[in-house]
Parts: sequence; C-alpha cells; structure tokens
Amino acid sequence: MARASSLEARLAGIADATDSLRIYSAVGDAVSRLRADCDAARFHLLRPSDARPVIVLIGGTGTGKSTLLNRLLDAQLTATSYLRTFTAGPIAATQTTDQWPDGWLGVKTTLLSPEQMPAVGQPDELMLITHDSPLLRHLHLVDTPDLDGDKLIHHGQADRAFRWSDGVVFVVTPEKYQMTELLPYYRLAKRYGITATFVMNKVERAAVVEDYARQLTQRGDATEDALPLFAVPRDDAGFEPPAERSLAALRHRLSQLPSADPATRKTAIARRIEDLLGRLRDQVLSPLKTARDEIDRLVAALTAMETPVAGIDVNPMTEALQRRLQQRSILYLMGPGRVLDRVRQVPGVLARLPRTVVDVLRKAKNPAAAQLAETSAEIDFRSALIDQFTIVQTRIDDVVRQSPLSASWADEAYATSRLPVSLAGTIADEELAALQKWIDVQWNATPRDTAVMKKVLGLIPGGEKIAAFSEAAPYILAIVVAAHHAIFGPVDLMVMGTYGLITWLTEKVSNEVAARARLTNRRIANRFEKLTHQQIVATSAWLQKQASARQSLDALEKQADDLQREAASA
Repeated sequence: MARASSLEARLAGIADATDSLRIYSAVGDAVSRLRADCDAARFHLLRPSDARPVIVLIGGTGTGKSTLLNRLLDAQLTATSYLRTFTAGPIAATQTTDQWPDGWLGVKTTLLSPEQMPAVGQPDELMLITHDSPLLRHLHLVDTPDLDGDKLIHHGQADRAFRWSDGVVFVVTPEKYQMTELLPYYRLAKRYGITATFVMNKVERAAVVEDYARQLTQRGDATEDALPLFAVPRDDAGFEPPAERSLAALRHRLSQLPSADPATRKTAIARRIEDLLGRLRDQVLSPLKTARDEIDRLVAALTAMETPVAGIDVNPMTEALQRRLQQRSILYLMGPGRVLDRVRQVPGVLARLPRTVVDVLRKAKNPAAAQLAETSAEIDFRSALIDQFTIVQTRIDDVVRQSPLSASWADEAYATSRLPVSLAGTIADEELAALQKWIDVQWNATPRDTAVMKKVLGLIPGGEKIAAFSEAAPYILAIVVAAHHAIFGPVDLMVMGTYGLITWLTEKVSNEVAARARLTNRRIANRFEKLTHQQIVATSAWLQKQASARQSLDALEKQADDLQREAASA
C-alpha cells in the first residue's frame, strides 16, 4: 500500500505540473490525454482488490450496446434509438450508490431518478442509475458512446471509460466485427490486464460468429480453448446460438469474473505508467522543448534587430532660419572684400537692397518665416517616421512568421502586441513642435555678432547713432557707416579689426542653428530607438507566452524519470 501511495502521489504531481505548462493547440489534446491517463492509473493503483468490478461496453455505431445493457439487466435503463451516435456520454448502472466507486472517470456524476429513465447521457458527465438486478450484485455495468461515430468527442468519452474499467465487453455485429477502431483496444485490454469479453450482436448466421472467433485467436486477442465469445441473435432471425454462447451464458460469465491476482495488477500498473510516460516524453515534452528552442531563437533574432536608424533629418527646417540670421548679421555684411565695396558704392547698394530688407522696411512683413512654414509643409516628417516604424514592424513580423511553428501561433493576441504606428508620428510631432518653438524664438533675436558690434559702437564717438540705425536692418548699418564718412575713423578701425574674428564668430552663428537641428535629429533617433525597443519587448513577451519556461520542462522531465525508476524497482 505504501508503494501504491507513493506512485499515486508522483502521478498526481505530474498531472499537476502540466497545469503550469503553456500549452499551444498542437499539444493540447496530448496533454488532456496524459492527464486522463494519470487519473486512470491513480484510480487503479488505489483500487481495492475485492471491489466490485466496473464493466464497460465498448463498440461501434449501431452495434446495440444500450440494447445489450438493457437485456442483461432486464430493464429499460438506457435509451435506444435507430439514430446513430445516440448515446452521448457514459451511463452507469449500479445496485446502490454506496457500492459505486467515488470519483470514477473524474467527471461530474449525476444520479438519475426513475422518472429520468431511459437515460441518454451527456458528454463529460457520468449518468448514474441505481437498479436492483442479480447481475449488479456482482458488478457495475457502463454504457458508452460509439468509438467510430461522426463526433470525435464520443470516441474520447468511450476511450476514457475503457481506461478506467476493470473489465470490458466488446460489442460487434456481423457488419462491423472487422472494424479497425477496436483493434488497439483488444491489444490494450490484454496489456493492462483488463478482463475482455466479446459479444456479437444481431446475429443471423453462425458462420460470421465462427469467423470472428477465428480472427480473435489468430491475432492473439484470446485463446481458442478459452474464448469468451457470445452471440445474441437478431430479434427476427431464425438463428439460435449454442448454450455456451447465449445471453444467459454471458450473464453467468460476467457475474463470475475473477479478480486480478496481485502480480497481474502490478504488471498492469507498471505498463500503464510506462505508456503514459512515453506519451509524456514523445507528445508533450518533445514538442514543448522544440517550441521553447524556437522561441529562444526568435527572441535572439528580434534582439539582434536593435537598433534601426530613424532616417529623419530636420536640417531643411532650419535652413531658412540660418539664412535669416545671416541676413541680420553684421559679419555677413563685413565679409572680406565685401563690406568696403558696398560702403564705397552706396547708391548701388541702395538700388540692390534685398527684397527681404525692402519688405521689412516698407511693409513690416516677414517672408522668410512663410518660407520656413512652406519648407516644413513640403517635408512630411510625421509620415516618414510612421513609414519607418511600419518597416520595423514588418521586419519583426517576417522574423515571427518565418517559422511554421511560430506562424501557427500568430493570432489575435499577436496582433495586440503590435504598438500603434501613430506613436512614431507622435515623436515627429512633439520634437518638430519643440524645434519650431525654438525657431520662432530665434527668428526675431539679434545674432550674436551683431549684438557684440552694437556694444562696441556704443563705446565710440557717434556710435550710438549708428547703433540706432542698425535696429532696422544690418544693411542699413553699412549704409550709415558710409554716409557718416566714418569708414576711416574708429568704425573703420573696428571694421578692419573684426577681420580676425570673422571666421570664429561666423562659425558660432552658423553652428548655433546647425547644432539645434542635430539635437532634434538625435532626440528623434533616440525616441525612435526606444519605441523600437518597446515593440521588440512586446513581441518577445508575446512569444514567451507561447511555450513553457525551460525550467518547468526540465522539472517535469525529472518527475517523469523519478516515477519511472520507482515503478521499475517496485
């Protein structure tokens, strides 16, 4: 008993461990089957040897299992119909509920009242009927759905009942005694020590019964000298079976079924455990490990994608501002060789004043600002960034779908792991809005070199007046210098002295705008990098949910090895 309890605990541990696994559809049926087999093995491990046996009727569509149960018990307990696949779930007949084994089949058990009979049965539910019959004083009898019906769930119900049974009655007809669906159950009954009885129902000729007997003995499903084969004639047939194969003989055999000896039970339990562990390794652990390896490979491939380049350059937005600052800069006018020519040709300078200056002086307009707006409108940075992020998501999708296994997982949950592409557009909107704000502030600001020059002019005689004129436009400053004939005075010295500073200050003026553009580019690139990382993390998290953690699989495999060692040594 201690051995049985230990093995039962290990089987329960394996069944519980499968609850924590992340199961995808391809192995879902195998896991359900494994749990059912574990439950059946646990039931047989702890089953008392003197308990009333549970005998299950197994057969194909239209073989008359329900009719046979009613005849054996001399009562209309289960519903019969000419409709095929009529019985939808197991229906058990027992003498009293006290005798019925608790938890049989591991499904909900519903006790039917006499008013609810004849019973039909429901999937994943055991209908229990109490009936006082001489046969039920020795056993429990269970009707099951068809093995070969058009509904797969019916096969599963019958298979589960077979694995929980102590004995089985295989029911065939002259039309279906060669059905292939029964062959594995003939073999399993022998392997698991389940007492097998064979019944041919609806018989009209003795020849088919003999042919069925010959096939059973040739396959080794039964021995010729002790073949438990019985025949039930069709109601309107002229055939009558011999006494040893009659319905009365069948009742007698079922009422006298011997209990399995301890050695047979021990061997049968060991084989059940061996089979379910083989199923665990081949149909559960192996595909789940393959899935785990595939997920690790895909996650590594996604991680290797970091980090793509955003591919956005906002310099076109700042070109107009850079020209604006140059137009307002004294150093722009005082470039080597240019300022002296302009101040000596004042009439020509006046005639050739840039349209920008004329508009500023006459109309107080800012056409350069309009040009900046046009430049921003022509280049759709938002769409460009959205397109770039769409490309990133497409590359991620290609990685996920390149494997048939991962492609089969791509469902609605995968679609929800994709971040909205509008997030990329938001990056462009926010960063370009910040850049536009900076441009607006700088647009009317005095360039650094002009501000320095004004301070110097304020320190020389007459410089205040020249500085006042410079408030209008830098070009006016050059004209005023010539008009005051100060070109050879202190201003001239100032002008000539600035030649050494021109290169340095001009770089500062130019670099201030370029640096701000580069900063915006970097901020867009950094935020785009973070967004891409978030997308990769979201996709990787979805992938991780598709298979079990490697630690869980290793732990389950160790449990299987421990159970196998204990079952083999017991």
